[in-house]
Amino acid sequence: MFFAAGVAIGNDDLLILLGLAGQYIGNLGVFWLVARFKEDRDVGLTIHGGDLGYIALGLVLQIALALAFLPLSNLLFPDGTPPQQVADVIANAETTLMKVGLVLAAVVLAPVTEELMFRGVLLRALERRGRRFALVMSALVFASVHLLGLDIDQLWRSAAVVLPPLFILGLLLGWLTQRSGRLGPAIFLHSGWNLLAAFVLLLPPELVEQLS
Repeated sequence: MFFAAGVAIGNDDLLILLGLAGQYIGNLGVFWLVARFKEDRDVGLTIHGGDLGYIALGLVLQIALALAFLPLSNLLFPDGTPPQQVADVIANAETTLMKVGLVLAAVVLAPVTEELMFRGVLLRALERRGRRFALVMSALVFASVHLLGLDIDQLWRSAAVVLPPLFILGLLLGWLTQRSGRLGPAIFLHSGWNLLAAFVLLLPPELVEQLS
């Protein structure tokens, strides 16, 4: 419905934004249906004021892992960086409104919907087979899903660079959820992780070239 509305209007930027809105609303719809038929409907969607501090932790973690895997990235991609879905989409946006909309999706909608799905539903469902098993498997699924849409010709190279940091992120998000018993810390850490790339891509191209 959202995609069709964008096509009818004929605006490419609006088409992408409406498509994203439809995707996230669809994800929330699936989550709602799954949660509705669960015996225990509590997924831990509780947020405390102190959770805001996890945004900084997400930023630091993103920088640290980017530096740690930089040698491998340079080795596998000597002509550039591996394709990142969020980064590519925002970087190719032609208008400020489009970029702002995509950044909001990356730092607000994506963390909320993905944490509801991967930590609120999947992690809790897998815990029937053990907390450690659930932690590892949910992190692996979380990391693997982010490979969808990448160029198949260089998928293995992208996976070698993209999967390990996302797997580590997934482990930390799952551990925080298990430790706190709620999704607040994971949502804000996830938001901080996405925020760094989104912020850099909002800067004017001339300034980015000066800083690089």
